[in-house]
Amino acid sequence: MKDDRSDIDYKIASALEKITQVERTVLRDMAKRENLSPIQIQFLIYLSKYPLQLRTVSSLAREFDLSKATVSEAIQALETKGLITKFREEEDRRSYGIALTTEGKKTTRRIQNWENILIKHLHRFQPEEKERVFLFLAELIKSLYDDGVISIPRMCIACKNLEIRPGKKYYCTLTKRMLPEGGTVGCEHYTSGRAG
Repeated sequence: MKDDRSDIDYKIASALEKITQVERTVLRDMAKRENLSPIQIQFLIYLSKYPLQLRTVSSLAREFDLSKATVSEAIQALETKGLITKFREEEDRRSYGIALTTEGKKTTRRIQNWENILIKHLHRFQPEEKERVFLFLAELIKSLYDDGVISIPRMCIACKNLEIRPGKKYYCTLTKRMLPEGGTVGCEHYTSGRAG
């Protein structure tokens, strides 16, 4: 593929990189303030969003494409700081789940303010524009997932519970409800492999 800097694909890739750079910068600054590493911050945010069955070392390793050893090290540090607690799984006594402590929840609420920087700017755009951008990004993430670039998209458009009905209507067979075009990102019910 030619490297034409006027090409729209290149421009989109550059714009996405700039937004990623904003996230990295804000998370790095937040990490310094909270005396945490950027990955520890990302783990806290993840743990605050997903249900208990997805709060395990294995789930974190898959989600962030890290080794279990790296995840365990970060989890140990968060436990030492009193931000998380571990509990044994009922079904499998060898593995354990992870939950935020009261202090961990307070820290996570402070950390999640970084999203407000982007949201403040997103409020300036019309809903129709945002819907188009969301659908585009959802399709881009699905394409990256289909090519094996990312391992878990955790989004409706790549989920086996999604049915695409006539008229481009999106329906979740698990929750039994219609979804916005393209579905959602970050769904706790995500199951790999889309049905329709």
